[in-house]
Amino acid sequence: MSEIINALQAVRDVYINFPKRYELNQEALKKLESEIQDILHIIEFTNFNAAHGYKWAKELKRLREERRALKEELELLEPVRDFLSFPKPTEKNISRIIGDVRNIEGRQSNRSYRMRVRNDLQELIK
Repeated sequence: MSEIINALQAVRDVYINFPKRYELNQEALKKLESEIQDILHIIEFTNFNAAHGYKWAKELKRLREERRALKEELELLEPVRDFLSFPKPTEKNISRIIGDVRNIEGRQSNRSYRMRVRNDLQELIK
């Protein structure tokens, strides 16, 4: 493919595909969070044996991992969304957005969680 076609496809991604992807991810995140709440309510309101408990725990883990992936992608798409609010993007704006995305990627690669309440469980988190 030619350099011009590649550049035009990149522009299409930024102006058309990424905003659509942002909206779709927002909707998917809401759906996942509702699904997680459904499972938590099953755990709260039903009696279950160890096998069912393990099944619900695995399902919650899968949903939380999916949720994390969506949140990370939304975090990366947020600067692009901000970029689209500029009436006429300048080289300075574009460079700042690239830097923001690089910073987000760096934070995401070193993500950790610090317990808010259950400090006794902190050692279980890597």
